[in-house]
Amino acid sequence: MRFKITDFRFLILVILGIIFFFIYSFLIFGNSASKFTWPDETANYFFIKNYIGHSNFSVAEPLNQIADNIVKPRSFNVYNNNLVPGSFLGMLLIYGLIGKFVQIGLIKFLTPLLAVLASLFFYKILLKVFEPKIAFLSTLLFFINPAWWYYANLSMLPNISFLTFFIIGLYFLLQIRGESNRKNYLWVILGSFFIALSLIIRTNEFIWILAVLIFLAIIYYKKLKWQYMSLFLLVCILVFVPIFYYNNLTYGNSLSFGYLRLNQGQTIFEQVPTEFKISNSSALNFLKFIFLPFGFQPKVILSNFYHYVYNLFWWMFLASVLGGFIFLKKYHDKNHAVYFVLSLCVCLYLLAYYGSWLFADQLTLALNKIGISYVRYFLPIYILSLPFAAIFIDWLINLFKNKKIKIILALFLALTFLGLTINVVYLAGNDNLIKIKQNIGDYTDINKKVIALTEGDAVIISQRSDKIFFPERKVIGTWKIDDFENWTKLLDANVPLYYYATESVDFLDQLYSELFYYDMELTNETQIEGDYYLYRIDYISYE
Repeated sequence: MRFKITDFRFLILVILGIIFFFIYSFLIFGNSASKFTWPDETANYFFIKNYIGHSNFSVAEPLNQIADNIVKPRSFNVYNNNLVPGSFLGMLLIYGLIGKFVQIGLIKFLTPLLAVLASLFFYKILLKVFEPKIAFLSTLLFFINPAWWYYANLSMLPNISFLTFFIIGLYFLLQIRGESNRKNYLWVILGSFFIALSLIIRTNEFIWILAVLIFLAIIYYKKLKWQYMSLFLLVCILVFVPIFYYNNLTYGNSLSFGYLRLNQGQTIFEQVPTEFKISNSSALNFLKFIFLPFGFQPKVILSNFYHYVYNLFWWMFLASVLGGFIFLKKYHDKNHAVYFVLSLCVCLYLLAYYGSWLFADQLTLALNKIGISYVRYFLPIYILSLPFAAIFIDWLINLFKNKKIKIILALFLALTFLGLTINVVYLAGNDNLIKIKQNIGDYTDINKKVIALTEGDAVIISQRSDKIFFPERKVIGTWKIDDFENWTKLLDANVPLYYYATESVDFLDQLYSELFYYDMELTNETQIEGDYYLYRIDYISYE
C-alpha cells in the first residue's frame, strides 16, 4: 500500500508535535515549587489542587470575617468569607477531574499537550478548505506562532485549552455527511462535547462561537437534521450541568461566576462589575457585559490593534495581509468564502470586544510585550490568519522556477520566521520566557527566606508579590489606604502582620506617615534580596 503525501505530511506534523510538546513545557521543567508569574495561574493551580483533594472550589478563610474580605491573593474572589476562584470554573473542573487520576505535577503538562493537539486538528480542518500544501504550511506556522508558543508555556492559563477544545469540536462537527450515516450521531456527540468544554472554560466567548455555529449551520443546512441539533443541545446542557452545580456550591447561584462582585447584591444584575455600568437598567448593564463589556471605543481599538496585532508580530501580520489579497484573487469556491467571511467577522468582533478594553495598569503596559492580556485574548485572530500567511509564502516561493532557489528561499523564510518568533518569545521585553523562568527561580528563593522569617499563621501584605508567598502564607494581594483600619483589626486579633516592600524609599516614607495616623509602624526591617525588604507591622510602642 502506497503512503499518501497527506499522510506523510501528517506524520511530520506529529513528530514536530512531540518536539514542540517539550518546547512548550519550558517553564514547567524545574518549577518544583509551582510558582507562577501570573496571578491567574496561581489561583487556577491552587483551586485545581484543592479540587483534586477536596472536590470543591471553596476554601475557608476566617480572617476575612474580621478584615472585610481583604485577605486574599489577586485573581481570587471572596464569597461568604471563603476564598473562591475569580474566574469561570470550567478549566478548574476539567483539569481537576483529570488530576484525580494522575499526579498534580502531570496536570501542568496538560496545556502543552493540548497546544500540540490543537495544531494537528487545525491541520485536519484546513484540509477541508485548502489544498494540502497550504494546510501543511499553515500548521507549521501554527507551531511557531509566537503568541501560541508563548501561552502554551503558561500552563495554568485557560486560553490554550479553550481554543484547543473548540478546534477539536469544530473538526468533529465538520465530519458530518449529508447522507444518512450512523457516524453522524457520533460526530455530533463528540463535536458538541468538545465545544461545550471550550464554553465552560471561557463562557464569555459564547457570542462569537454561537455565531460561527449558526453561520455554518445556515451554509451547510443540507447536512443537518433536527435530530442533530437536538442532540447537540442535549450534550451541551449535560456538560454544563456540573458547572451549574459547582457555581451554586461555590458562588451561591447556578448562573454566577467568579468575575462578579459576589458580595454586592443578591442578583447577578446587581453583581455586574461597576466598570461596566452604563445606565440605571440592570438588564441593559448585563447585556453590555455579555456583548461589549468594555464599550465600543474606536481609538482604543486602533491603538491595541497597532500594538498587539501589527507591531508586535509585524512579519506574521504583513504575510497574512498580503496573502489575503492573493486569496481574494485566487480562491473562489464555497469553502474558501466561508473561511474568509468567518475569519473576518470573528477577528473584527474580538478586536471590538477586547480591543475596547483600556488596560488600567500602566506598569504592566510599560514592562510587558507579549505577556499582556490583549495577546492571549487575540489568539483566535492570530490563528485564523495563518492560512493567509501560508498562501503568501507559497506564492512568493513559486515566483521562482529554479528548484534550488525555491529551496534556498524556503529555508530563508523558515529561519527568518523562526528567528523572529524566538526573539519575541525568549529575548524581547521584560516578560520573555527566559526572564520568566529566572523570576520563578527568584520567587522560590525569596519564598524560602520569608517563610523562614514568619510565623505559620502570618499574613503578608504586598503589592504584586502575593504570588510569591501564597499558599504557604496568607496574603493581602492588593491594598489601599482605606484598608488600614482592617489591618488594625488583624493586629487586634493577634495575627502576625508583615509588609513585603518592593517600592521606592519615597513610597515607604509616605507609607510610614499613613500608618502613623492609625497608630501603626513598620519594624524589624530585614533585607530579603536587593532592594526588597520585609517589615513587621506593629502598633507603635510609646514606652
